[in-house]
Amino acid sequence: MTTARSTPEPAAIGLDIGGGSTKLGVIDSAGGLLASRRIVLSPNADFPAILARYRTEIAALGVPDLPVGIAYPGHIDRRRALGLNSNVPALDGHPLAAALGRNERSAAILNDADAAAVAEARNHPEGRDGRMLMITIGTGIGVSMIVGGAALETAGGTLGDSGHLNLDPSGRHRCRQGCTGCLESVASAEALARDATMLAAEGSSPVLAKELHAKGSVSAEATYRAALAGDPTALDLIAAMANWFGMAVASWRASFHPDLVVFGGGLSVLGMPFVEQIRAVADARSLPFVSAHCRLTLARLGNDAGMIGAGLAALAADQEAPLHV
Repeated sequence: MTTARSTPEPAAIGLDIGGGSTKLGVIDSAGGLLASRRIVLSPNADFPAILARYRTEIAALGVPDLPVGIAYPGHIDRRRALGLNSNVPALDGHPLAAALGRNERSAAILNDADAAAVAEARNHPEGRDGRMLMITIGTGIGVSMIVGGAALETAGGTLGDSGHLNLDPSGRHRCRQGCTGCLESVASAEALARDATMLAAEGSSPVLAKELHAKGSVSAEATYRAALAGDPTALDLIAAMANWFGMAVASWRASFHPDLVVFGGGLSVLGMPFVEQIRAVADARSLPFVSAHCRLTLARLGNDAGMIGAGLAALAADQEAPLHV
């Protein structure tokens, strides 16, 4: 957690809202992160409580009167500047952008996957000049496509609901938004935590069982750490996750023909070995002429991409310019 003491102009504040936490930071025009904070809200917090917390944390950054951008984990109603159908239902349909804006102007608001992709695309030639698909894995799964330097939108200010690609015929699980058998239900950070907690309770892993005993549940982050330390159960969970993503990438390739697929979010800590697991499954299932020119890699901005993209969107809106890579 850092606080900006002096901020060069132009700069903006970016909020990246997730199901588990919200990250906010001060972003300069080059996409640099000058200061940041992370907050965890009560699961039962209502809109007034969340808004009050956001205002307090923005003030704590120590840089008043900057434009604000919001990376929202759901659909965007541009006409009313509202977020909808998100994994934070307490915010849906409420005037968050208007409440956090300045000088009687609403804050910029865009889908969180698009925010992350626009920021990340600056770091890859395919993102600047070609076709880049970005997958952000957190509480949910965000999918964005960058074409010609801008995010491709098909519905609701998003690339549809591509994170809900239906893959699991067993329909064993629902995602938090109610979809049965979708990618989010089996391969999101929330799904990983659910499965790791279940296996820890069954005694499959002493490492995960210790985490369960200490914390009451096993988080995705704890599972990542266990996998990196070589725990067999955690490694099996990560391999299953890679298999689901491999199948999804094969479908996304057929639909969007990307030159590059970038993976971001908390799973970045797993490094390129995880991406290589995904690639092996995807290549085995993809159309050869589609996979031949498509590479897979990790996001260079890690978990900060959404926050940076939100700040860049705020700067673009303040200058009344379109948001491009």
